[in-house]
Amino acid sequence: MTEEQGRMPQGVPMPTHALETGGDAGTDLFAWSPGEVAAPHPTFTARAAIWRDQRAGLISIAEAQRRSAAIGAVEAKPTSNGQGTPGKSRPPVARPRHERPSPNESRQYAQPMATTAARDDRLTPNAKAFLQVLRARCGKGRETTITKGTAGNIMARSTRTIRRYLVDLVRFGYVELETLRNSRGMHLGLIVRITDQVAPFYEEARGLAKWLAATPRAIFEPFKSVVASRNKGVTLLSSKNQNQIINTSAPLKNADTGQQAARERLLRKDWAKAVPRS
Repeated sequence: MTEEQGRMPQGVPMPTHALETGGDAGTDLFAWSPGEVAAPHPTFTARAAIWRDQRAGLISIAEAQRRSAAIGAVEAKPTSNGQGTPGKSRPPVARPRHERPSPNESRQYAQPMATTAARDDRLTPNAKAFLQVLRARCGKGRETTITKGTAGNIMARSTRTIRRYLVDLVRFGYVELETLRNSRGMHLGLIVRITDQVAPFYEEARGLAKWLAATPRAIFEPFKSVVASRNKGVTLLSSKNQNQIINTSAPLKNADTGQQAARERLLRKDWAKAVPRS
C-alpha cells in the first residue's frame, strides 16, 4: 500500500481487484453490506403508499397522480396586500357592498313599465334591474341594440353573468333576442325587444279595452264638465280650468265703447287742431 492509501480514514470500503489477496487487498463491493441502512425519505414513503393503493384498485390513476403531485408542493402563503404569487393568476377579491364605487351620473330614465317582472320570483334581483335598464334604452319604442360587453360595463358584471340574465329574461317571456349582423354576416351585437309583459297595459288595445270595460261609468267620465248636454260641441267654463270673471284693467272698465262716444272723441280732436297755438 502506498502512503496516500494509508492516509484514508478507517472504515471506508476500498475497491479491490479479483486477483489481489491478503489483508491489504481491499474490500469486495459485491460482498460489502453496511451495518446501518438509511431510512427512505418521507415523501417517497407517502408516494409509494399512494401508488400501492392505485395498484390495489382503490383509487384511479388520475387521482393517484393528483395526490402524488400534491405531496411536497409548496403552498402559496397569503400576503397582507391581497396579491398572490408573482406569475400566477388569482381570482379578484370581492369588495364589500358598502365600499363599492357609486354609479356614474346619468340622465337616463325608464318609460312606464309593468311590475310583472318585479314580482316574478323566478328572476334574480339583478336580472330585474337589468330589465329596467333595457326598458330605459328602448325609450319610447320597444327595441334597442346592445352588446354583452356594454351591458357588463353598465351593470358592473361579467359577460357570462349578462348572458345568464338574458337567458332568464328570454325563458320567461320578457324579452326577445336577435343577432345583429352587418352586410358580411359578422356579428355586431344583439337586438333586444321587450314584450307585452313589460309594456304598460294601456299600450295594448286589448288591455286598454279590458280596463275601460271594468271601470264603472260613474268614475270614468273625463268629458262631463267640458261638453254640455244641450249644446253639443260647446265648451263650458269650469272653476277647475278657467275663471268665470274676466279680469280687465281699470281704464277699460270705465271706457265707453258706444258709437256716440266715438263721434265725440273725433269732434274733440278736430276742434283741438283748429285752435291756434301761440
